[in-house]
Amino acid sequence: MHRFPHLGILLLVWLTMSGAGADSVGSGIYRCVGEDNVLIFTDRACSMLGAQERKAETDRPAAFALQFPSQDCSRRIDTLQTRIRLALESGDVNQLAGLYHWLDATIHTVDILMPELQVISGRPLNSIEIESYDFDGVEYPIRLWLDQHVPERPARTIRTGFSLIMNSGCWWLHGR
Repeated sequence: MHRFPHLGILLLVWLTMSGAGADSVGSGIYRCVGEDNVLIFTDRACSMLGAQERKAETDRPAAFALQFPSQDCSRRIDTLQTRIRLALESGDVNQLAGLYHWLDATIHTVDILMPELQVISGRPLNSIEIESYDFDGVEYPIRLWLDQHVPERPARTIRTGFSLIMNSGCWWLHGR
């Protein structure tokens, strides 16, 4: 009988995902929590359903905020360098892994690479160097080198290399 029977459901999902008026009474949509801790979206007051109003979520503490620039990827090679520096200075393997191009990685590759990235993210950074290839007078970044201090040997550094790849207009670490 209805031509678009799922339109109402899709609209409700869109409203809840976008956060449009989800907690306000004026919007006509209430977020409630039932006895079994299940989230309920309704056009009735929570008390009419025997449920509690869901409290608004608080913001994350500043300690959990990402310290990367606000852009979505490294469109310039110097932006990638900055992000790598921030990841290594914070010692956060997840930030470093977020700069790696995982698109063609297999589970086997991930199992090998993540522990390596964990070790790399735990070493103090000395310097980052970009190796480029000159083609017709234009420099093309091809490799990134990390020189890091080795905590067990204070007078020595270790050099780790990554291939660089550009995908969808963004620079990524790729391969070793």
